[in-house]
Parts: sequence; C-alpha cells; structure tokens
Amino acid sequence: MSGATTMDRLYVLEGGSSYRRQTCAPETESFFNVQDFSAAAHWAIERIADMLSRDDVEGVRLQRPVDLMARARNLMTAADLGCFDARRFADILELYLETGIKVNSRGYMGRQFSSVMPVTAVFEMVAAMAPQPASYYEAGQLANIADRLIEEVFGRFIGWPPGSFEMVTTSGASLANMTAALVARNRYVSGSWSGGLAAGRSTRPAVAVGQDAHFSVSRIAGIIGVGQDQVIRLPLNDRRQICPERAAATLDEAATEGLDIFCLIASAGTTAIGANDPLPELAALAKRCGAWLHVDAAHNGAFLVSDRLRPRLAGLELADSFCLDAHKALFVPALCTLLFYREKGLAETAFPHKDSYVFDPFEDEMTAVQSGVKNFECTKRPAILNLWLAWSLYGRRAFADKLEHLVMMTKAAHDYLADQPDFIVPYRPESNILCFIHQPLGVCGNRLSGLQLELRNRVRAGGRYLLSKVDLDGQTMLRIVLMNHRIGLSDIAGMAAEIRRHARDVLENNATRGKQNRPIRLQPQE
Repeated sequence: MSGATTMDRLYVLEGGSSYRRQTCAPETESFFNVQDFSAAAHWAIERIADMLSRDDVEGVRLQRPVDLMARARNLMTAADLGCFDARRFADILELYLETGIKVNSRGYMGRQFSSVMPVTAVFEMVAAMAPQPASYYEAGQLANIADRLIEEVFGRFIGWPPGSFEMVTTSGASLANMTAALVARNRYVSGSWSGGLAAGRSTRPAVAVGQDAHFSVSRIAGIIGVGQDQVIRLPLNDRRQICPERAAATLDEAATEGLDIFCLIASAGTTAIGANDPLPELAALAKRCGAWLHVDAAHNGAFLVSDRLRPRLAGLELADSFCLDAHKALFVPALCTLLFYREKGLAETAFPHKDSYVFDPFEDEMTAVQSGVKNFECTKRPAILNLWLAWSLYGRRAFADKLEHLVMMTKAAHDYLADQPDFIVPYRPESNILCFIHQPLGVCGNRLSGLQLELRNRVRAGGRYLLSKVDLDGQTMLRIVLMNHRIGLSDIAGMAAEIRRHARDVLENNATRGKQNRPIRLQPQE
C-alpha cells in the first residue's frame, strides 16, 4: 500500500462476496484538525476582543479594487500545502477587519448594519460548526422551537390573541416582503400559483407602495409576475409618510384604469428618513379596496420591544402581515428577519408546491412546528437562535434600552444641527435616521446637491466618519443612521466639523480653478 493516497480495507459480506471500503486520506483529515481550529479560534477571539475594546473614531478604509485584488490574490496559496498556515490565517483575518465597515466605532453613522451583542457572535460560530438547518424539525430542533418561543413573545407586544397568528423567519426583509406579497397574490388572485395571473381576468392585478418604499419592495411586482407597470406609487405628505387622502384618490383612479389592487405595502421606518406611515388609516383604505395590507417594518418594527417607542407603531396590529429585521435594531448577526401573519394558517399558502422527500403527507407534532413549508429557503441558517439566546440571557430591557438611547441620540443630533446656521435639517426624526444638508453661505441650487455628494465622498475617504446620502425631491442630502450606543453629541459635533473642513476645501479649490479658467482679456495698446 506504499504511496497510496487512500486507506483500503477488505470487508466480507454475507454469502462470501467482498468489497473494499475507502477511508479518508491522512491529508484530508488534516484539514479538519481540532488543534488548528483551536489555534485559529483563539487568535480570532483575541483580535476581536482587542477591536471591541478600542474607542477609535473610524468609518471605513476604502481601497482601490485593483489594489485589494492584488493583496487578496497574494494571500491565496500557490500550492496544495496540506497543512494549516497560522501566519496566512492571521493575515487574511487582518485584511478582513481592515476592509470592513467599523460598526463598533463612534465614527460609523452611515448604514443600517448593526454592531451585535458579542455573545451572539460566539453562538454564531457554534451554529456554524454544529449546524441546525432551520427549515425542518429533524435537522433543526431547537431552531424551530426558538421560532415558536420568539413568536409568543412578540405576539404579546403586538396584542394578537395567542394561537391566532404565526411567524416564520427569513433571510432578510427583501425575502420576507416578497413572501408576504405571494400570500396576498395567491389568496386574492385565484389560481395564480398554477395558472398564472392573466387567465380569465378582465382587470390587471396591481400592488400599491409608497413613493419612499425600499427598492426591494418596488421590485416585488416584477418578481412575482405582476409586472412593474402594475406598481402604483402612493403620494406622500410633508413628513414623507403615505398620505391617506391622496392615496385614496390615486387608488380610485387606478381602479378606473382597470387595475385591481390586491396588496398595499406600507412602511414602518422608511430607509430614506425612518418615517412611519399612518397605519390605522392605511388599514382602513386597504379594507375598502379589498386589498391585503403588508407593512415593511424592517427597521422600526423593533420598537415593539420598547414601552416608550411602541406607540409609534400604532395600527401595526391591523396589518395582515409585517416583517422586522432583528439584525438591524435588535443587534444580532445578519440575516434574521421575523415575518408575522395576523391569521394562522396563511403562511403555508405562499408556496403550495410540496415534494415527498421533504414533506410528509400528514402533520404530526414535529412537522407542526417546522417552517420549511412556509418559506422559500430549504437550507436556512438558524439565525433565530441568536435572538433567542440574547433574549434568554438579557431579557427585553437590554434591547429596549439601546433602542431608546439611539432614538434619543438622533433627536439630540437633529436639535444640534438645526441650531447651526450652515445646516438645514428638513425632517424631525421618527427613529435613529436623520437627513440634513450642509449649506455654506452663497451655495444653492444644483451646486448644493453636488456639494453634498462631494462631501459624502470626501468624509468617507478620510476614514474617520462614514455617512450616507439620499436624494429626496431632487435634492441630495447627507444621511446618518445611529446604530452604536457609544455615539454622543461630541461625535455629532466632530462629524459637523469634518464636513465644514471638507466644504471649505471644495469651495476654495473650485474658486481657484475658476480663476485659472477665466478667459484672459487683452488690454488695448496705448
């Protein structure tokens, strides 16, 4: 057997026949070495602990793609080494941390990606090594039970009677919103799952969304076969919420044009400014139209856990379905989205097709609690376990305290910037998202929008603060999302000072270029 790459053993079967069983090569076994795992885990935990203990003001360190490509390529092994290279692992880990957004820093204000409760990250590693695929009970027992337990907790916050509703988890709100829209389509557009949308219809099925709906909501109609031409954009009021009165007129006009609105999608926490649509009025409007009301509460849906913030979601209990992202404002690793249905039994109508290799013909106590029949994903990470773990360890107050602090800090940021003569803050924040404009003296019109974009780029390139931007009614605005509880008013003041410094540089450079490009006027000779 010298030089063989596998280890062969001869097995004699009943009746005298035999076969050779091939076991793993020693080289293969080395890739799963426990000592290597322990060494890598120890190094990673020390490095992460160091990162968490620092109090640096950082946003993101952007690198040119061509440079990063070269660095990453150099870290790829050029040969089959057959053993763990601790130094290479450390270098790869460092490159990852270097190029990531600094969600634990006081300078990170740009996105809705959250820093997480550190203990949930530890559990994330455990779940990777000892997986519980969450769609089927036999493979993910605790994951499916955790779904039911979190369902009970949030049902009490919503006010729905126990046992009357249900919840499934999905990998992100984009998937949750689409799944809820499929339930609405299958229920209101008879035979659409099997026969499509057009068969035997004199009207065209349509979906209504707010003008500030997330882009994933806007494209649902195209994904589920309704078609983008059948998306009705509902007008907003001066707080960038759907205006019920104008929306009613828009829907009436659409009906006269042969559009049959079967689903109205509202928002609780728009991505642009964090606005909450008026849900009681929209629920009444949806009922009048005979439409399903779904609420994309990916961001502000977490307010349910706070006694102080929950009133901002008034009317959410009237929705036929809604979703919230636990990986945004409940501070657990992505992706973990909770999708709720007000009526039990509707979740499984999203995907009626079933196959025998995953579904049993009769439901028993185990299949009754699994979610595979109710969502799009077959292999699904047990993300709910991170939320259940944190809830089990810390309880509701831990989530509520941080949420309330972030919302309070965003209001303080609004008041601070509104008091500055060179900042415009057009909308009072309803959550932890704030939009504003820096307007130096004499800058207006298109120049003002161009300046905001340039400021976002320069501040981001500086590496201390990460801001985002949004275009609203033709005006580009700067945007911050406060996700880190360490951020204080001094950090807001530091960000404003950084913006002012870059604005001065931009305006001075523009003035210099303007002088250089000014046409030369020849003086007449005497």
